[in-house]
Amino acid sequence: MSFIEEQRRRQIIDATISVLARHGVAQTSLSRIAAEAGISKSVISYHFDGKAEIFRQLFATIGARIEAAILPEIERAEDSWGRIAAYIGGQLAYMEAHREELLAIAHIALSHVGTGAAPDYIARVEIEEHELLRDWLKEGQADGSFTTFDADAMATTIAGAIEGTLSRWANDPRTDLDLFAAELIALFGRAVRAGGHG
Repeated sequence: MSFIEEQRRRQIIDATISVLARHGVAQTSLSRIAAEAGISKSVISYHFDGKAEIFRQLFATIGARIEAAILPEIERAEDSWGRIAAYIGGQLAYMEAHREELLAIAHIALSHVGTGAAPDYIARVEIEEHELLRDWLKEGQADGSFTTFDADAMATTIAGAIEGTLSRWANDPRTDLDLFAAELIALFGRAVRAGGHG
């Protein structure tokens, strides 16, 4: 893929994010995306097979952006708890700075709730997050820095707390994400660390 093609695809993805954030899935048409991007529908059709492919690429793009933003802090962490804390804080900080991206992926995810047919890319993101948190938790238990608990259950709880916080902020932008990040880090620090330190 050429540089120009990559730039055009990114332009279409960013336009889709904006349209989704404002209008939701049902009202996000190729015509609206084209108008937002200042291009014709035929240009979109050249680069993508349809909305489903755009949404799939949108998820991948936002995931890559989040990873690029939070990975340096995670890699600087000295232990398993530091990585988990960096992950919690990094996720919330990134979304606070990129509200449209959060709303876009939330609209896509919510459009499949109760259908029993969520796209594989949504399930894959959830599985990857769970496995990442679970592995860090098991590492902490193995080196004695974490107490005894079920790592799968704790990973699910941490991921759910992050998702719940972002859901509240999506519905009420007055929610203080910095405060929530600090509280979640302190809460889970007490829950998992040997000695119960926050």
